[in-house]
Amino acid sequence: MLAHLEGAELVQAELARRAGVSETAVQLVLDPLVARGLVRRQPQGAEPATFRLTMTGVKRLKGHREYSEARAGREWRKAPSEEPEAPQEPRLVTWTWAGETPPQQQGNPALEQALVEQLEHVALSRAELVRRTSAPDHDVQAALDKLIQETFVERYPQDNLPAEYGLTEGGIGRLKLVREFAESPMSALGEVLGAAATQAVQGRRRPAAKVRSSRQRLSDDERAACSTALAEQFGFGRIDIAELHRRTDLLLAATTRNDLGAVFEGLPQPVLDQASAGQPAPGWRSGAAGCTSIVSVFFGLMGLALISGHDDVDDVVFGLILVGGAVVWNYLVWSWARRRVN
Repeated sequence: MLAHLEGAELVQAELARRAGVSETAVQLVLDPLVARGLVRRQPQGAEPATFRLTMTGVKRLKGHREYSEARAGREWRKAPSEEPEAPQEPRLVTWTWAGETPPQQQGNPALEQALVEQLEHVALSRAELVRRTSAPDHDVQAALDKLIQETFVERYPQDNLPAEYGLTEGGIGRLKLVREFAESPMSALGEVLGAAATQAVQGRRRPAAKVRSSRQRLSDDERAACSTALAEQFGFGRIDIAELHRRTDLLLAATTRNDLGAVFEGLPQPVLDQASAGQPAPGWRSGAAGCTSIVSVFFGLMGLALISGHDDVDDVVFGLILVGGAVVWNYLVWSWARRRVN
């Protein structure tokens, strides 16, 4: 149907005539294409509406043709020679060294993307996916196995019927990311980098706060601040002189901040983070951060080149990872360079 609309704007009756099917069958095919943004419907007032390809539909048709040409080339190269080769027995056991990871099979990004688009609105069987994508059954099965392994697709067994396949939340997110990047590359890149930076910052701050609040040893200034706080609580009348001496002995025996719980039991504990602010970071850290930033900029430029010069989904995703990693790395390095030294 997309091929009939290439370079032309046709009505439904003309499409049915060219395809050799009924108008009802054409309508059943056009409705999903219009909903997915591959075909645009143009109302003509009292006249029948016309249909034409969108830019997304043109790209989809181009990708399908490239995939068909590549498939024909592979089948031509795999054509049997005049002398048939002896059949090889299938390998039932694969031997690998201890600790060695078995080699992964190369995927087919174009076929995987086509399967994800077909499964967007409804779960389908493998036979139906083979019919819709016009791909070999074993290629479709290999692509489905890879998508299931990557948690983009889920298999639904059926009683006395072929199993069906449907998208998971990860598959819906992948399809949404690819479409957003096709429409607005910079906006999709900003969302990916923002999510990566937020996750990196949150993951870095949690352990630091935990260590600071439990295992950090008390300094002389912090011990003096705690002694002053106990004296203030005695002045407020919350503890008597005997309780003050008891808690002071516990403070002198305390070694870490975790031991202050017994000292200030039932009393407000003073904030020690401000009192223990360290010295400014040394100047050599800025120089080291600058050198590492220059290296990370190189990887960021490589990522931008992959994003702008390739249509393959894997190349685009790898480019986003490179650019996002460069941004997050620069943020972490310069945060380390400005951190105070205790």
